[in-house]
Amino acid sequence: MIGSRFLVAAAACALTLGACRRAPAPMPDIFTQVVGTWHRTAVRDLPAGAGIEQLRTASYQGPGTLEASIYRLTSPAMALDMAQRWKPTPDTVFFYSDRFFVLVRWQTADRKALHEFVAALEKRLRVR
Repeated sequence: MIGSRFLVAAAACALTLGACRRAPAPMPDIFTQVVGTWHRTAVRDLPAGAGIEQLRTASYQGPGTLEASIYRLTSPAMALDMAQRWKPTPDTVFFYSDRFFVLVRWQTADRKALHEFVAALEKRLRVR
């Protein structure tokens, strides 16, 4: 039979370990109202799936139209895995940093303005 001292010690260890858990990284606010020549028209949080803690998308108008998504994953390894497994498609670019994976899809966008948009997102993600 397990003694009461053991149960108290086990409960104390469990509480201590629970308190030491790292809080999830907050979702960075990279989808600001204006990014270069792009103006945000919508932003929304979507249901998350396996390994994804949070998913947010934003639509922008400017020299074309684009939609950007940021995934907050459970670990940096998951973000790297997602970047390695993502199948490149036309009019799409993606990158990752730490626990975050970012996907940008566009239609008829000016290449220079698009490059500046992606560079601004990457910078905001690194600065957080």
